[in-house]
Amino acid sequence: MMRRRRSRLIALLFLLASIAVPLRADIKADATSACPYPTAHDAPLDATEKLLTTTDDYTLYRVEFNGIKPGSRVPANLYLPHKSTFKAPYPAVLLQYGTGGNKNTNYIVAIGQIAVARGMAVLTIDAPDRGERKGKEAPKMNFFDMRFFQYLGDYSRAIDYLAARNDVDKSRIAYVGISWGAITGVTFAAHDPRIKVIASLVGGGNFAGLIPGGAPEDLILKTKTFDPYYHIALIAPRPLLLVNVTHDQLVPRLMADALQKAAPDYAKRVWLEADHFFNGVDRQVEATAVIEWVIENLPKP
Repeated sequence: MMRRRRSRLIALLFLLASIAVPLRADIKADATSACPYPTAHDAPLDATEKLLTTTDDYTLYRVEFNGIKPGSRVPANLYLPHKSTFKAPYPAVLLQYGTGGNKNTNYIVAIGQIAVARGMAVLTIDAPDRGERKGKEAPKMNFFDMRFFQYLGDYSRAIDYLAARNDVDKSRIAYVGISWGAITGVTFAAHDPRIKVIASLVGGGNFAGLIPGGAPEDLILKTKTFDPYYHIALIAPRPLLLVNVTHDQLVPRLMADALQKAAPDYAKRVWLEADHFFNGVDRQVEATAVIEWVIENLPKP
């Protein structure tokens, strides 16, 4: 009971904070509206690349390119396959983490290594105020200000970067997100047809549904611009995997259920007997299963 109350409190606090997120005036609050986040596909990336290390499985680069916010730079880790059995152009995945993470967080690195060992190029960016970008953003409006649309705009720039590389197959790009990376990633991928396969791990939606007695209509209209609950249907007909856990301390069951129910009927739905951090299952096995599902469902070369 205490765990359930804590997770609902966290989600409610995020919802209240999200009211302060500036909304674009031209956005209609429905799932069929135009892309709700900014893009800049034709803007220069001014990308840089630095070799960090080489292993039997991969070559790791620190790359950097222009973000969606004027003057911002997005540092990222780029893993490229090193085994001679894999030939460029490679399928690719944008792989993003939860709220406390960054591009070097242990679990996201481990999943990236699983993917690159199977022939995928892997990109993980430092999101706003994470990793190398910590302290480089304007002061937050409050503790729970997640800069939702800047996240999505930077994801879009990350795909611009991947698509511009000659060693990446731009017709075979996937998105895999964990926790906050899943919540933001579903709304992002719903509006970017360059993403051919989507996997959401311990994500959720329908923030307004947590308010006892129902949320006021004006609040619902605002949450519709970013809440993945209202956007996930637009992923159809692309392959979609939803993995949730039965003992989640952070994402309330109500939110996990809501996102799974709002997803297209064909989506693959998986429930694991584990907590938010996948305690209770073999993380290596489950991460490998996700990556292999992604590869299997990408378009064939």
